Amino acid sequence: MEEETVANVEVGSGVPVFELPDGHGYPWDLSGQLEVGPVVLIFFRGDWCPYCNGQLASLARNFDELQKRGAQVAGVSVDTSDHNAELVNKLLLPFPLLSDARGDVARTYGLWNDREGVAVPAVVVVDRSGAVRYLYEGTDFADRSDNDELYAALDETRRSPVDGAEIQAPSIRVTAAEARESIRPDRPPMKLDDLIPYYRGVFFTNMALKQRLEAQGWRGKKALREVTRYADITRGYEKAIKETVELKSS
Repeated sequence: MEEETVANVEVGSGVPVFELPDGHGYPWDLSGQLEVGPVVLIFFRGDWCPYCNGQLASLARNFDELQKRGAQVAGVSVDTSDHNAELVNKLLLPFPLLSDARGDVARTYGLWNDREGVAVPAVVVVDRSGAVRYLYEGTDFADRSDNDELYAALDETRRSPVDGAEIQAPSIRVTAAEARESIRPDRPPMKLDDLIPYYRGVFFTNMALKQRLEAQGWRGKKALREVTRYADITRGYEKAIKETVELKSS
């Protein structure tokens, strides 16, 4: 279980502006993206994490839901630009992954797991004024936001639009050269072919836990809700990975 951290950013607060390189080494500037529309930042642990792979694939296969809400999307991790480029290609992501090579952005946002040296899995929606409109911070490596909750947050942001943010110089900047040497944990990337068997194993484990909790009656109801939610999210990840495999094969 990962440490639970308290985010320095919170709903209603402004966010520090940053510039990070994408998988091709090109700079991605938060201020510039906010000129276009609200921004969704997906903080993830790394390409070796099966839940991060599933979450990114799920958002990619439902990208039209984000596009029609005018959202600019980017993933943020300590992975190098090269690792990010490979992950974009593996999962067919229609949005960039950014290299926060030293974890400066995650630390500044308060979304940092110091014990593992990676970002806490989190989703942050920033409106055009630079204010946080939605924040989901995972309490452990498998605790992820629900896509429908994210869509609802973006809908609410559209219903109460704000003026664009005044252009600011990035307070955090990582160059393409710096992104080649990161503090990324020394773990091999998760292979696409290994993800579906992983989620199938998770599914059957969930089924066993649900049966045990159901047998406990009212005492197991709260835990049963959590297990059911977890099962629904991972089934969605499995579906997204299957769609990704089909897209790549075609």
